[in-house]
Amino acid sequence: MDTVSTSVESAAAAPASLPVRNWHLTIAYDGTRFHGWQIQPGPRTVQHELQTRLRILFHDPQLLTAGTSRTDAGVHALDQHVSFAVGTPPEFDATHIRRTLNRWLPEDVKILDVAEAPPEFHARHSACGKAYTYAVYAGEKSDPLWARFVWHSRRPLCLEAMQEAAAAFVGEHDFSSFAVNSGRADEVMVKTMYNVEVLTAGDLVCFSVVGNSFLYRMVRSMVGYLVHVGQGRATPADVARVLAAKDRCAAAESAPPQGLFLMRVFFQPGEWRDYRPTIPPFAGQR
Repeated sequence: MDTVSTSVESAAAAPASLPVRNWHLTIAYDGTRFHGWQIQPGPRTVQHELQTRLRILFHDPQLLTAGTSRTDAGVHALDQHVSFAVGTPPEFDATHIRRTLNRWLPEDVKILDVAEAPPEFHARHSACGKAYTYAVYAGEKSDPLWARFVWHSRRPLCLEAMQEAAAAFVGEHDFSSFAVNSGRADEVMVKTMYNVEVLTAGDLVCFSVVGNSFLYRMVRSMVGYLVHVGQGRATPADVARVLAAKDRCAAAESAPPQGLFLMRVFFQPGEWRDYRPTIPPFAGQR
């Protein structure tokens, strides 16, 4: 925070009353050294790193941010969206905010875009869908330059079986069997998956999952089961049985976090139809 402190010391204090503007940030981050997006006591989180600097930049210790996806520890994002409303000096424009934050933020977080949004825009509540990609390496040993972005499967995977199983997830289903800590009275367990597919790039197997919304660790649970099928431990037909069970114990172990990327957030109905995943996902880092 030395750079941040120096910048703040040389900045004039903000006026007591400023017009409130609603800002929309698009950010990317390598989740390896983060304990997820959401602020929590103790561990390092993306929201804390960003919100701390925004409070300094806008001279507002009460500034609060909202993120579209509460990514878990170790999960990466290439299209996380953030919104916040704050009294804004007239000389602050999108370019100034983006450049300042990118100077102040650590190397594993990048501001991709800043725009002023309508007052009603909310990064989480305005979203109508998301796309995730999970990367599995199925070769002998992964490349050390991107080993932290993949799950290394040490058993052969049957691509055809996983593709058939993936198709069974498409549509509206109760995903209780593929969620951690499910069963809360206020949680809607029925979700709609628009597209679930298994793609390859050399020895990489990538699972692209596009849906209207997701339960906690749902994508990792789905991928874990697809790999379970690919290793011959279950059949594609078993997906329907597990969904019908509505019991987390009926599924397989979740995939670890490091292979998961939040790839795209959709804010318009039907926008997902034009989406094509970048394979491998880390090739799309900006």
